[in-house]
Amino acid sequence: MLIQSLVYPGFTTLDLIGALQPLSQIPGAKTEIVARAPGANPTDSGAAIMADVTFETALKSPDVILVPGGGTPAIDVLEDAPTMDFLAQQGESATWIVAVCTGSLLLGKAGLLNGYKAASHWAVIDTLDAFGATPVHERVVIDRNRCTGGGVTAGVDIGLTIAGMLAGEDMARVIELILEYNPAPPFGTGHPTIADPTTLELARAGSESAMQLDRIRAIAAA
Repeated sequence: MLIQSLVYPGFTTLDLIGALQPLSQIPGAKTEIVARAPGANPTDSGAAIMADVTFETALKSPDVILVPGGGTPAIDVLEDAPTMDFLAQQGESATWIVAVCTGSLLLGKAGLLNGYKAASHWAVIDTLDAFGATPVHERVVIDRNRCTGGGVTAGVDIGLTIAGMLAGEDMARVIELILEYNPAPPFGTGHPTIADPTTLELARAGSESAMQLDRIRAIAAA
């Protein structure tokens, strides 16, 4: 079973790791990190993720193609033709096409969400219609073989959900327990629907993606 992750400079670390950790626990799973160029890819946290293979050497027909999001770097990569072409190609043969957070924008630009329901980070979800998708404000959204989700930490839910699809619910339950996934947020502000107005305003002001909605729509139309 091949779990293939597409990375690029500046992506959000937890988008990838949150989903990949449970997926990697599936018995027999092989993970492959793909990037445009070999070597280290810096992330927004300062950590770096090494690419195992490039677009030219990546295996075809993965069981999962996983795409993390990010802030401005995720929007920048929408204009990188080789990355979008690779993603579109892999999407043709992948069993599951999966994106975390603003990774759904990449799926959209690659033509993989046209006519599909999809989720994304709350700051950009309303731009998904520009890519032909129907925005759904849920933490995990499955439409046929597409699985997308909300921002950052939703990756854990996505990874466990797909683990259940691939390995069965019993195994996914075991993985959830091994990872001790029992979230108890200390502040209770993890979504716009529950955050207080001051916190929400500060978050909007500090979101790179929220400041570039017009740019995202322009890229979608290009």
